[in-house]
Amino acid sequence: MNEAQPQPTNGREKRIADVDRKCVLVIDDDLPLRGMVAAALRHHGFQVLLAGDGAEGQRALNIHHPDVVLLDLAMPDVNGWDFLQRLQETGRLGSVPIIVVSAHLRHDPQAILQMGVKAILPKPFNLPELIDLIEHVSP
Repeated sequence: MNEAQPQPTNGREKRIADVDRKCVLVIDDDLPLRGMVAAALRHHGFQVLLAGDGAEGQRALNIHHPDVVLLDLAMPDVNGWDFLQRLQETGRLGSVPIIVVSAHLRHDPQAILQMGVKAILPKPFNLPELIDLIEHVSP
């Protein structure tokens, strides 16, 4: 039987299988795309957190401290640009690798990378390329 057994750690229980799994925060307002990306990442062994806009993403980032953030730029309410600006204002931009995943890049990609974003992946993208990129930029 290869089932992971709970191990107590500081009053919390963690499954052994979760210890080395990288955590990816997906911030995108496109619910079907979020679900598809989450399923694919989980299938490849990642832990996945989901957020529908930059405000939810900011809360998830502060609480869970993911290893990588996948960020759409064009979202209603708090968009990806707002998310990046808030990270920059708090000095946290660069503390976690961010991959911008967007269909409409209206700015020069080099300007986005100079802000502290690790990579840009235009939509549509293929999942193996996304997974390779996450592995490449994650600590």
